[in-house]
Amino acid sequence: MTTPIRLVTRLGECFEVNPQGKDRADNRDGVLHYFHLTDLVKGRGLLRVSVYRGGPRDFYAASIAEFDRRVETVLLNAIRRRFDSGELTFDVAEGATHYKEILVTPKDFEQQSPASDEEIRQLILHEAYWLSYRYGNRHPVQFDSETDLEYLGVEVQDIRRNQWVLEQDALLEQSRIPGMGRPRVELVKIYESRQSTVIRNEQVFPKGTQYEAFKAVTNILRTATREILVVIITLASSLLEMIEAIPSKPAARLLTFKPSADFKAAVIAFKKQYGQSIEVRLHQREVHDRAIVVDDTDFFALGASIKDLGDKLSLLNKVEDPANVARLRAEFRSIWASANPL
Repeated sequence: MTTPIRLVTRLGECFEVNPQGKDRADNRDGVLHYFHLTDLVKGRGLLRVSVYRGGPRDFYAASIAEFDRRVETVLLNAIRRRFDSGELTFDVAEGATHYKEILVTPKDFEQQSPASDEEIRQLILHEAYWLSYRYGNRHPVQFDSETDLEYLGVEVQDIRRNQWVLEQDALLEQSRIPGMGRPRVELVKIYESRQSTVIRNEQVFPKGTQYEAFKAVTNILRTATREILVVIITLASSLLEMIEAIPSKPAARLLTFKPSADFKAAVIAFKKQYGQSIEVRLHQREVHDRAIVVDDTDFFALGASIKDLGDKLSLLNKVEDPANVARLRAEFRSIWASANPL
């Protein structure tokens, strides 16, 4: 990897990656790969990142040949995922002068949990806007590259199925080459507007519509009469404020993998003050997506976390297909039953 490459994340970051070589790590059995990342979204400047890999190559893959074939893709996607998790951000002044080190592990070389259709479509929209319209002179973008397939944990047919949906919604041009595409003016207008747009049963929140997204989620929660289930990667205490505002005071079940440090104390205080039934359980990485379930009947999938919805182009989808609803209901019940109480 010697030439710059532009990458987009599911949450809408776009940056140029300039490899700076690699070196043996001091006092450690491993290698450090160095990168300079240049923000292309808000002009926040340069972020220096080093990716540390410890131990021999065959510790990460079935063979050295497989490791050598995949290592470039894995390193790039390790960086993308650290942006998704918040471990990496351009909003740090010291990032321009000091290398921020991240650790690549054997899990980064494993098959990733598959992204949902909403997340696939969201990445396609981000790439079409940033890599074709803004920085690509409207040249077609490849949506089913090996790097994107590994990042999303999906197959080529998953990308092309969702690309077709976006073409039917007139957000992408009809592609002559499978897996390649360009945005239509409708997508650019949505992306650069300050108003949400509804396509099919999916609501699109452009960048900068956080309050619109907040109101949309609040309105969904307010329809509950008995219970809500919120499935999300990271829980923050702001979610409790949204639950407290629901008039019917439904029972609340929150399923997460990584609650914030103060969330357990916030839940205890919430119960004491409001007496409302609320239960939090931690799953074992069985759920990648974000979802809201109202009264075990209405299922909503979110392309971004509740706190980030509308910060960049984001999707909110109501699941309508009866078979998919039944499948989600069964899966969430099974995961909830095996999850550990907070």
